[in-house]
Amino acid sequence: MWLLEWGITGALLTYLPLYFTQNGLTLHETGPVLAIGAVGLWMSPLVVGQLCDRWIAAQRYMAIAHFLGGLVLLLIPVATEIFRVSRTESAYWFILTLFGLFAMLYLPTIPLASALTFRHLSDPKTQFGKVRIWGTVGWVLAGIGLSAWLEQRDVAAWLRSAFPSTAPTVLSVSRQLWFLPEPSSSDCFGIAAILSFALSSFCAFLPNTPPLHTPRDGIGLVGWAVAMWNQKGFVRLVVVASLLALVIPLYSLVVPKLLEERLVRGDSVPALMTIGQLSEFPALIFMPWCLTRLGLKATFALGVVAWIARYAIFAMNAPTWLVLAGVALHGVCHVYLIIVVQLYVDATCPRDLRATAQNVFAFVAGGVAMPLGLLLTQPLIKWCTDPESGLMDFGPIFAAPTLFLACVLLGFWKWFHVDDEPAAESGVVSRSTTMSESPHSP
Repeated sequence: MWLLEWGITGALLTYLPLYFTQNGLTLHETGPVLAIGAVGLWMSPLVVGQLCDRWIAAQRYMAIAHFLGGLVLLLIPVATEIFRVSRTESAYWFILTLFGLFAMLYLPTIPLASALTFRHLSDPKTQFGKVRIWGTVGWVLAGIGLSAWLEQRDVAAWLRSAFPSTAPTVLSVSRQLWFLPEPSSSDCFGIAAILSFALSSFCAFLPNTPPLHTPRDGIGLVGWAVAMWNQKGFVRLVVVASLLALVIPLYSLVVPKLLEERLVRGDSVPALMTIGQLSEFPALIFMPWCLTRLGLKATFALGVVAWIARYAIFAMNAPTWLVLAGVALHGVCHVYLIIVVQLYVDATCPRDLRATAQNVFAFVAGGVAMPLGLLLTQPLIKWCTDPESGLMDFGPIFAAPTLFLACVLLGFWKWFHVDDEPAAESGVVSRSTTMSESPHSP
């Protein structure tokens, strides 16, 4: 499940900014297209979380959503081609509409997949990393596969040159696959659609995850929400994560352009950026150790430090190896922020509202803060882009979020004491909210 879930993102996210700029959209026009994805996260707590917590089995909803999402993915290149030819505002809004529709179908399935996984693990704190790591495998395979497909002639030439004994095999494979179309930049959507249809079918084999309908002693959704927001640790973590989410989207929007200008051709960018996903393997392996030895606060802070370091590297005219090191920090950046928060949320909410809780966090951080950050940074991106050559000055673009993240880290470390959160006194959450204890067993 996780391999296909993140394989869809791996085939799209790192290549989208390059694809849209190749088809007539500027980078500051691409930002709103990515920001419209927030619509999907707005739907999560309001509709999807409640559906799966009350009325429909999680795996059935995921099957429907991924099938419809695959259909929408096949329509986005059509809308982009219309825009490339007409360059009209209505065509641009057609792209925004389709991308927003895909986001409504796909993005809620990510926190839903987390809730489904937590439900069937006996000890999520120690087991989740071993399961979630297959999402990293899916992203890496999709990214490398996309680049290999787009650069297939160069890949074949390299194989024949580096390994002469493979030349007959390469030629034979090429002849047998003569019926395949020529590579196109829009194939990223085709590959993502295939993965989406595959996951829709695979959902039939997932363990049944029906609504729990667990009695909550008369406390409804509103009462639970009030109780959760009265817990200082929960509120602090969500606030800090939302502040971080204001500048995190710059990585997906601008870094592909940086790599294209400084290091490789655009079609090779998805494969190069899988270095970041590969670094998730050691990060996931060491995450339980960090949570046990360092605690949630220090582990979370380590993720913030990694973001500061990578943005500082991108702001400098750094050598190739250092830029790649910045990309490789993605594992620490992602695992020690997002997944740590997911574990914390799962540990502090009732069993029958865990899907909603994951979606609420996704809504606040990803559905509000991330698109807001994308929109707020558009003037900076436009100001740092040469209108004639299209080249960018990456120094100011990454220096500003570096300073912002440093301030957030300082405030978090000085005033936020998540690890010291006392046991919840409400009837809704009956356990300590510290991550040093193991979460509820399903």
